[in-house]
Amino acid sequence: MRVLYPAVIAIAAIGMGCSQAAPPPPPPAAGCATIVPADMKGPQPRWLGACTAGKAAGVGVLRVGARAPFSLFFGRVAAGRPQTGLIMLESGNMMQIRGVTASGAVMAADGEHLAEQDRAWADAVAGARLVARRFTAAGNKGSAAYYARWAHRIETQRPE
Repeated sequence: MRVLYPAVIAIAAIGMGCSQAAPPPPPPAAGCATIVPADMKGPQPRWLGACTAGKAAGVGVLRVGARAPFSLFFGRVAAGRPQTGLIMLESGNMMQIRGVTASGAVMAADGEHLAEQDRAWADAVAGARLVARRFTAAGNKGSAAYYARWAHRIETQRPE
């Protein structure tokens, strides 16, 4: 069964941490959809990135959850389907992926292909940085800093 969730094109207000509840996000923008990886459980999936032909596209962040801690996908999406990047689960666990099926099943990277790993990590950093820049441009310094920290964390914590 193929499930597409509406996603937000515009940047939603995001809380900075567990100590502060995030303000309620705006309703999803009509017409932009993404497949949410099955491992990312929670309400209110939001794509923070570009939308082409009604579907999430390019690098960005898919955020799932009403407030922190969120499940987050940092990476590249094509035609609404996550392609390469990293999933950060609410539990704190991280998963490198090489794609998601139409039903949302995660295709985990096997660690055997260096170019595939390089692309996943580069796409994850690029997605976090893009969203940080968009929040900066929108004047939301707190959320810009949140995603800039994620970009730094991803970039500096890649395993050898």
